[in-house]
Amino acid sequence: MRKALLALLVGVSLSAYDAAHLKKALEEKECIGCDLRGANLSQNDFSGGDFHGSDLSGADLHESLFEMGDFSDCNLSGANAQKALFWKGTMRGADLTRIRAKGANFKGTHLEQSNLSHADLRSTKSWKANFSDAILHKTDFTDAELGDAKFIRNDLRSVKMKNSLLWQTRFSDVIMNKVQCAHAKKEEALLDPNVSCR
Repeated sequence: MRKALLALLVGVSLSAYDAAHLKKALEEKECIGCDLRGANLSQNDFSGGDFHGSDLSGADLHESLFEMGDFSDCNLSGANAQKALFWKGTMRGADLTRIRAKGANFKGTHLEQSNLSHADLRSTKSWKANFSDAILHKTDFTDAELGDAKFIRNDLRSVKMKNSLLWQTRFSDVIMNKVQCAHAKKEEALLDPNVSCR
């Protein structure tokens, strides 16, 4: 029993953010390579902030502004980013697994080589976002606005795209299921000849 309690306490301490890092993030509006696991960064303006290489897993970012911010190589797994704004930011190589970002704004955001497995991106605005080489396993884009976005070298077969806006969205060297292909064509998306509809 004592061993189980000790293991639980160690687990809790390992998942807590660094208080000095949180203070720096809130005061300076950026924090590079910081430990912000589970930290509350909600309803703040961090526009232009640099968080690259930081661990924000499980953090609360809802309704915050990260306009033109840098989250490259960050861990944002399980973060709450509902209604957050990431306009023209970069999230290259970021771990966005299970992020809850319903209603968030990713317009013009660079998401190349990021992992968006099981991400909730319902009702997001992602015009001109770049999803090239991103892992999109069971990602939910239901009701999302993806006009003029780029999907290059992706397997999209498990992705939910119901009612998504795909006008002028570019699909190149991707694998899609037949329902997705039909929807993309109906939405006037741009499908390169190398797109596989299975």
